[in-house]
Amino acid sequence: MRTRIFVSGLAAAAAVAAFIAGATAPSTAAPKEATAQAGTQQVVGHAQQSSKRDQAPAIARRWAAAWTTTDTRDLARLYTKDAVYTDRALNLVFRGREGVTEWETGSHQLVGDLAFEVTGGFRGRDEAVVEGVFSGHIAGAPRPFAVPAVTVLRLRGNLIRSSDDYYNRGEILSDSGLPADWTPTGN
Repeated sequence: MRTRIFVSGLAAAAAVAAFIAGATAPSTAAPKEATAQAGTQQVVGHAQQSSKRDQAPAIARRWAAAWTTTDTRDLARLYTKDAVYTDRALNLVFRGREGVTEWETGSHQLVGDLAFEVTGGFRGRDEAVVEGVFSGHIAGAPRPFAVPAVTVLRLRGNLIRSSDDYYNRGEILSDSGLPADWTPTGN
């Protein structure tokens, strides 16, 4: 499993500014001071990530949390009765709350320890975007995976009328130690 670092636009700009100002040049500080500086940078980095995660819209956080519950109806309850759930990487479309339940049930059967960690997001008037890390362990795969993912939620009131998942299927298979043409048994 590869480890990825996600950097927001603001954090990237701050990193570039620090580099230009020479803040990332090798430190001439004593080892004890260098360790303290590194610890401070880690705390600041964690606080920025935590702040971004906390700024994700409530519907996005509820959506991500519903994926990790054992009750597959939790996710479906967030959707309208006529909702459409689209997984763009797999080119699959599920309709209605029953379809959302079917998609989540199948996903949990194929992927153990399935999780979606929210790393950010934002909301418009009738839509929300949730950024995160999609992870799990495909049944029979040598290794677990963790890949960046984005889901666009289109809303009707406080419910989701459609959602579109975007992630890299090839990256999941590669992280998992599976061939690029792998498909689940029976497909």
